[in-house]
Amino acid sequence: MWQKIIGWFKHLFSRQAPVHREENGLWWQEDKGTVKVGLASRVIEELGDITFLATPTVDEQVDRNDQLIDIEGGKAVETFKSPVTGKVSRVYEGYQDDPTSLAKAVDPLLVEIQPA
Repeated sequence: MWQKIIGWFKHLFSRQAPVHREENGLWWQEDKGTVKVGLASRVIEELGDITFLATPTVDEQVDRNDQLIDIEGGKAVETFKSPVTGKVSRVYEGYQDDPTSLAKAVDPLLVEIQPA
């Protein structure tokens, strides 16, 4: 019983930043000084069989509205722009190695950026 009450208080007072969802399917969230960027599952589904994924490399500088993610599926090719200016601090390379695995993920996180 106490654990439920403690969990409720933790949830009540936790200050998780909102997830920003853009019309094109890109989502991003600020988290402890880092901006996490991913794609909505619906976009991946709409693209069909994913055959190619390109993202910047770690330590690469990106500007707001620069090309950030390129993804190619059986039905279309899409390019997504960076929501912020900064330096790429992490790339989730498992998706680079096997782009088809994107279809199995829910709103996959692809890149983390340290804002400038």
